[in-house]
Amino acid sequence: MNEQTTISTELTLPQATSLAVLFKTESGIEPLLNELEAKVRAEANSLTVDTKKGRDALVSLAFKVSKSKAELDRQGKALTEQQRAEINAVNASRKAASDRLDALRDEVRAPVTKWEAMEELRVQKLKDRLAAIDAGRVDLFYPADQIRAVYDEIVALEIGEDWAEYSVIAHAKKASEVARLAGYLTAATEREAQAAELAKLRAEADARAEADRARAEQEAARAAEDRAQAEAKRLADEATERARVAAEKADADRIAAEKAEAERAAQIERDKLEAADNARIEAAEVAAQQRAEDAARHQREIAEAKAETERAAQAERDRIAAQEKAASDARAKREADQAHRAKIKADIVSALTAIAGAASPLQIADALMDGKIPHCGVTL
Repeated sequence: MNEQTTISTELTLPQATSLAVLFKTESGIEPLLNELEAKVRAEANSLTVDTKKGRDALVSLAFKVSKSKAELDRQGKALTEQQRAEINAVNASRKAASDRLDALRDEVRAPVTKWEAMEELRVQKLKDRLAAIDAGRVDLFYPADQIRAVYDEIVALEIGEDWAEYSVIAHAKKASEVARLAGYLTAATEREAQAAELAKLRAEADARAEADRARAEQEAARAAEDRAQAEAKRLADEATERARVAAEKADADRIAAEKAEAERAAQIERDKLEAADNARIEAAEVAAQQRAEDAARHQREIAEAKAETERAAQAERDRIAAQEKAASDARAKREADQAHRAKIKADIVSALTAIAGAASPLQIADALMDGKIPHCGVTL
């Protein structure tokens, strides 16, 4: 027969021990609540709100329900506090055991951890030295003297026993870098020689053009002078002939001769002016032709200089793009290496965690020899 306790009401609840059992069963306190609800509703249905006595009874009954709820909640909280204290004690013991075993694990592994850190530092220093061989300090478009300085420095680099396991890689990288820089040096030397030759050819072409222009001006001046002298001689000969004719006609033809002479003098002046105009026009045409040729040559030189500037700018853009791609590739490789190292470390930690806890060093050694810890091998 189950023991029950009365909470100063007509409603009853199980004792604390029985209530603890109810809280832990699958159906819980559902049967108890059903019983309480049935009793309360049955009593409430027997009462009426039409009389003061009935209303007071309903209020009293509701108060009893509240007191039952409070007691049920109090006993449930007491059970919760007891279980929480038990759980806290277990957790404290677990944490103490975990902390001590973590400390023991770290103490045992400390020499290996220290060695791994020193080994990682040693390998990283070798990798940094290896990366310095191919640091990208110059490229194909650097001046030849700068390329030669880097080339001589790498050629003089000694790779001895201090390179340890990276000596073979260092020798190969040095040879590759020396070959690459030698190609750069040859190309830069040829490029600078070609630039010097081009400058020399341009200077010679400018000198020839200037000489041709001066010679053309001199020839034009001489031609104009020859034409003027020939015209003057012709006019002089005509004047002499006219004077002879005039002398023969003497006084009879004096009036006519004077008139003709005046006309001839005017014609001579017109001829002189015409000859001078022709000479000026021809000289102007020669000068205009020379200016046109000079302008055309100047435009060609501007176009060539612009094309050369564009080629140099494009080469610089290509160099910058190649340099940025190389930096991006190197960064991607470092990130991939770091991710790979992290995965290997996670695999090892996962395998060790699977056998950690009560596993003895002998069990860990067996796991290593059986190949159950990934990325770790035992040499027999």
